[in-house]
Amino acid sequence: MTTCVHRSSFVFIALGLALACGDDPLDPGADASASAEETGLSSLDGSTSGGAGTGVTAGMTASSTTATTDPTPGVDDDDTGAIFDVGQQNEDTGTPETETGPVGPGSCRQSESYGAAGGFPAFADPAYAGFTGAVLLMTSDDIYWGEPYALRVIDISGDPPPPNLSYAAPIYHDPSWTPANFGGGVFGLTLDSFGNIYVAASRIYGTTQAPGRIYKVDGVTGQISTFADLPNTGPAFGNINYDCNSETIYVVNHEDCRVYQLEMNGSIRSTYHHGTGDVTMGPAADANQPDGQFCPLGDRMWAVQSHYGRLYYSVWWEDSGRQDPAHENEIWSVAYVDDSGVPDGTTKEFEATVPGLQNNTYSNPISDISFAATGWMLGAERSMYADDQTGAHQSTTYEFQQMGGIWQVIGTTYVVGELPNSSAGGVDHDFEEGGYVWMTGDALDFYTNDVVYGVQGTPYGGGTILNSTLIDHDAEIVNQDKHALGDCEIPIPGDAMPPPPPPEG
Repeated sequence: MTTCVHRSSFVFIALGLALACGDDPLDPGADASASAEETGLSSLDGSTSGGAGTGVTAGMTASSTTATTDPTPGVDDDDTGAIFDVGQQNEDTGTPETETGPVGPGSCRQSESYGAAGGFPAFADPAYAGFTGAVLLMTSDDIYWGEPYALRVIDISGDPPPPNLSYAAPIYHDPSWTPANFGGGVFGLTLDSFGNIYVAASRIYGTTQAPGRIYKVDGVTGQISTFADLPNTGPAFGNINYDCNSETIYVVNHEDCRVYQLEMNGSIRSTYHHGTGDVTMGPAADANQPDGQFCPLGDRMWAVQSHYGRLYYSVWWEDSGRQDPAHENEIWSVAYVDDSGVPDGTTKEFEATVPGLQNNTYSNPISDISFAATGWMLGAERSMYADDQTGAHQSTTYEFQQMGGIWQVIGTTYVVGELPNSSAGGVDHDFEEGGYVWMTGDALDFYTNDVVYGVQGTPYGGGTILNSTLIDHDAEIVNQDKHALGDCEIPIPGDAMPPPPPPEG
């Protein structure tokens, strides 16, 4: 595959050039309003087709080399038919209709049996007809550039394009998926086994008009509806996760420091408080809650992920603006009482510490957790310097491997961005043999004519932009969409092997 060799040296002089280009890697609150034109980069329009009426963006960017693509993306050319089970599950009965093998409990297909749920959306919109292979869903928000859509589906199927270049992957969005229709700000993202999408209100971009709301996007019609309104009058939520075993959704509440477990009609099955270990059946009854204030660091969670009978979650102790010499950001887990998915507060366990990046004495909070097909755990940081103020270029994606019953960081396996350490807090993997880890990030391509902010796909073994696929989330490669990027999720093929359980300690 072709590589832009001339850029390798730029990675190592990022600081000096970043200051000249208007994107200060040392200032988490630096002004993100400098466009590529203002920094002396050529102004190239990202080509689009279809517009809001069709919701599809396609076409290679001006500096891209034509990719070697699969003639029929998403289709096994040695066989017939799509290799992904798009729309092959019956939501009305909850019965999986697939020939890919036995199924798990609840709504789980075999590939989801340890809790990493995610069926493929099967939108009826003709503009989505070509999206029959691997796709990535991503949230974003309107910060500086009048971002038109808060949710997108990106086609990541076919052979990998040349690395280290801006790749204009096909992108789908329903015309209704605007920030305004999601209350002005969503970050957390999950999929149920039937391809329905759920997103949670967030304050990381600033304000939100409906801080207590969880939204559902129908996996066929694309229609947005209110899934749940929870007790929250300001701080909104962390991340969100669907567990197919219990057929419930977990969401982190940043106002009362609880994980809410929700029935699929939006009602509350249980809540769990990390700091106290308290579990309630139904709504919580904490004194003076909701009070409109962010709950304390140290009790506050963010990432949440069901895996092999336990709920894994991150604990936000510190960030760039509030460094805590006594505590580091952490990952914990709690076991379920039974198949109902209700947490057992007496079983909470410390799992891992998030180290300071490149010998820093502090870390940023983990905002997303994913368990890979090989069994290791991925944790993506989000650069924060206040409760609702986000920065950039101070976060990465860590790989954790369990050795002797302890999850340990295995170096900085994935370097996000041409300005290194530009994780935006979303991570997932594609379940392909020899596949990719996908991460949301700022400044993925920064020192060429293209300005790419979006998702970076890096081989499982790790690497940098030099061996990665780079996709701009809105196909607009002139402006810096700094701070606007959110979470990402990849549906799980029904014929994939599920992530294995953690090894015995």
